[in-house]
Amino acid sequence: MKKYIVVMTSLLLLITKLCADGKDSTDIFIKDDSKCLQFLIGSDFRLSSFQGSTISFKKHLSNTRAFRFGVTISGNIEDRNDFYDYENDTLDYRQIKDINNFGINIIGQYLKYIPYKHSHLYYGCGPRIIFSKTTIKSQTQVYTTGDWEASSTAGKSYSKNFQIGLIFVAGIEVFISKSISIHSEYNQGISYRYYWYKQYINDNTDLIRKNNSYFFDKSGVKFGCSFYF
Repeated sequence: MKKYIVVMTSLLLLITKLCADGKDSTDIFIKDDSKCLQFLIGSDFRLSSFQGSTISFKKHLSNTRAFRFGVTISGNIEDRNDFYDYENDTLDYRQIKDINNFGINIIGQYLKYIPYKHSHLYYGCGPRIIFSKTTIKSQTQVYTTGDWEASSTAGKSYSKNFQIGLIFVAGIEVFISKSISIHSEYNQGISYRYYWYKQYINDNTDLIRKNNSYFFDKSGVKFGCSFYF
């Protein structure tokens, strides 16, 4: 990972030096209505999501101001059978679970650019909102008379996670063509998180758990590329 960071940092510095020796054409690359999609460059140089896996988008208000946002939406419905078989016991049982998950992660930032030739220093901040919920319904069944029969154990659990915070960012963006740039940035955030969990066994409340916390969230240095259109 350290080697990857050194390589990417050296590449950015080299491109910045080469571009600085050329003609100043900042206005050609970024215009008032410039738009782009952004991607993260991984340690194996594969592209992945930069701010949001569903979309990561940036819109310039001018050549020195921009707004960007990322959205990640996730969810799944899973039916799962967990079997338990004991060698020294004739009783087998299984637990059938219905699991529903949903989550959304939204990040938005207002950025201020300081252009110099083909490179741009930028900084800014913006909110991050995360919400997720999970519902699990389970039923235990025993194998006794040649068929699976429901036992007296049935459970339900509900959990919700809410997080809101503010992310600060500072970085440099270097254009390698009129429509493609690479960028390196550092992120630091502060967030508030609230978590709620409730569990029922046979329709009786068995457990309720709540907690909240404040924390600093440092994602370190990220390298990415943008495709303008």
